[in-house]
Amino acid sequence: MSATSFQPLAVSEENKSIVEKWRPKYLRPFILFWLGSFVFEAAVLLVSIAVFSGFRDLFQRFMWTIVFCPLGMGGAMGGMINYFITDQYYGKKAVRLVAILSILVLGTCNDLCYNLDLIFGWFGAADHFWWWHARYPFVLVAGYMNGKLLFTEEGQQTLTEWGL
Repeated sequence: MSATSFQPLAVSEENKSIVEKWRPKYLRPFILFWLGSFVFEAAVLLVSIAVFSGFRDLFQRFMWTIVFCPLGMGGAMGGMINYFITDQYYGKKAVRLVAILSILVLGTCNDLCYNLDLIFGWFGAADHFWWWHARYPFVLVAGYMNGKLLFTEEGQQTLTEWGL
C-alpha cells in the first residue's frame, strides 16, 4: 500500500494555530481585488447616474456594480493568484505575474461588460468608447500595485498594518 498523496483538510487542535497564521496569506488577494473593484465600481455607478442614464434602472445597475462585479472580479483574481502565484513565486516575478493576470482577467471582464452595456445602455458604451477602453493601463497599474502589496516584504508589512 502506498502513502497518501493528498493533504487532509481537517485541522486538529494542535495545528489550528498554524492554519490561522497562514489564513490571511490566501485571503489577501481576494480582499484586495474585491476592495479595489468595489471602489472602482462605486465610482462607475456615480458617473453613470450623473452623466449617462440618471436613475433609470438603478436597482439593476446597483446590483451589477456594487454586488456582482466586485465579487466576481475579486473572486476570480483571488482564486487565480492563489492557484498560479501564491506559494510558487515571490518578489518581482510575482508582482509582474499579478499585473499580467490583472490585464488578462480584469481586461476580459471590462470587455464583457462593455459588450453587455451595448445592449443595456446604462454606462455609456454606445457613445463613449474611450470611457471603457482607456481603462487598461489603469488595470495594469492596479495589478502591479496589488502585486507589490501581496508579494514584497514592504507590502506584507503594509497589509499587516492595515489589519489584513
